Amino acid sequence: MDITNEVSLRARIEELLVFKRSSGYKADGLAKILHRFINYAEEWEPGLTTVTKSVAEKWATMSPYEAPANQCRRMGSVKELSKYLISIGIPAYVYPKQKAAPSSFTPYIFTDEELAKLFNACDNTKTPNLVRKDVVSLIFRMIYSCGLRASEALSLTVRDVDLVQGTIFIKDSKFGKERLLPVHDNLLKRMKIYHSNVLAFCGPDAPFFPNGRNGAYTTGGLYSIFRERLLAAGISHGGKGNGPRVHDLRHTFAVHSLRKAVKNGEDINSMLKYLSVYLGHSGVISSENYLRLTADVYPDIICKMEEQFDVIPDMEDINETD
Repeated sequence: MDITNEVSLRARIEELLVFKRSSGYKADGLAKILHRFINYAEEWEPGLTTVTKSVAEKWATMSPYEAPANQCRRMGSVKELSKYLISIGIPAYVYPKQKAAPSSFTPYIFTDEELAKLFNACDNTKTPNLVRKDVVSLIFRMIYSCGLRASEALSLTVRDVDLVQGTIFIKDSKFGKERLLPVHDNLLKRMKIYHSNVLAFCGPDAPFFPNGRNGAYTTGGLYSIFRERLLAAGISHGGKGNGPRVHDLRHTFAVHSLRKAVKNGEDINSMLKYLSVYLGHSGVISSENYLRLTADVYPDIICKMEEQFDVIPDMEDINETD
């Protein structure tokens, strides 16, 4: 069947979204941006059937109060639409590849000693709320040990944690990716004790980490607890925006995993693919960024890394929500 470009661009957008969702992606963020784009585009070129250079360049113009990251997301969504159109035989304008603006964000990688101090401070949380004490004792260990995003940990329900199989099910995550993560035996023992103390009488849809009102903690509330425990552990905090952040426990997990793989002589290419799936990244490139970070934090293992990589890739922007 011949494919023509007589179908409206608005209809093509709906086709793309159906395709993405049938492939297992939520695509809600993409849908919002592309619906905004087509409303904007049709004001300039009514009856549009493809992405033209003129309308794409107008759309790419940064508004006075827009952050570069938001502009990048808008352009990236239209670029994805253009590539979809080309894949089905419709000529479309594609933004040229642009080097991302340098980021001021630098992940904080905890040392083994700092992690021990932090977890000890979590175990010794002084509060009359025993549930909160148990939550604090476990949640940061899980974020680090499983490489979770804070939002993923807070979204867990009792149903999502299988203490028999030793797995946790991550759903409604970034990029719409679901994943099933195995849990280390030592962590699993703690989770079983936690379940017995806190969740024994909770239903399957109850939050795995309940707050004082039996709801879920917010990411802001978790961050406040995190800063409090950092202080108790004697780990300095640079103030808002400077970290350490809760998300840096996830970055630390990735770097420590690569450090272990390098020291054990494992194949780093295979490890990166595994890490990408485990972390729920959109692709292996996000995981490759950790090579540079691992080399920076542990210069003693650079030689081992260079045995497998002629050039350790420069670290691109590691977004703090990756």
